[in-house]
Amino acid sequence: MASGKLFALIAAILTILGTYVFAINTGSLPSTVGSGIGFILNIPDLFTEAATYAGTLSIDVMIFYVLLAVFIVFLAAGLLQLIFAKSKILSLIFSLFPLGVGLMFIFLTYSDFLGIKSDFFSTFFEGEHYAGFYPILLDLGGLALGAYFITAGGALGLISTFMPRD
Repeated sequence: MASGKLFALIAAILTILGTYVFAINTGSLPSTVGSGIGFILNIPDLFTEAATYAGTLSIDVMIFYVLLAVFIVFLAAGLLQLIFAKSKILSLIFSLFPLGVGLMFIFLTYSDFLGIKSDFFSTFFEGEHYAGFYPILLDLGGLALGAYFITAGGALGLISTFMPRD
């Protein structure tokens, strides 16, 4: 197996693990964590209350819908990286989504350049911490392991596009 395809498969596995198995960040309440599962459960509320969220964030409703679309594509990005591991361009496209979301969580945790928007983006992903175990929460300096897995999956997928796939 060529190194590019191997890197793409590792990137997809890291992205899937970071999105669905490991928590991305700790929640605002003791029994909540941020994860892809939490975002899936929050999608109906985010669409029905889009005007309220957009007004609170001081952005247009259409921009809010674009952000939701980006986050929804991010949810599928790990699986799409796995499916399109043989294609360089599709691997590049679906590696940019996890890389962007992972970097967003890192920047939102360690800086405050977005102000109140930082808190809202992290609440989109909040969900229940089932039985105190799932998604697995490994807190590493204010941010959970899932965010680092997502960022690493996006970066490895990006690197894999410049390697041979034969």
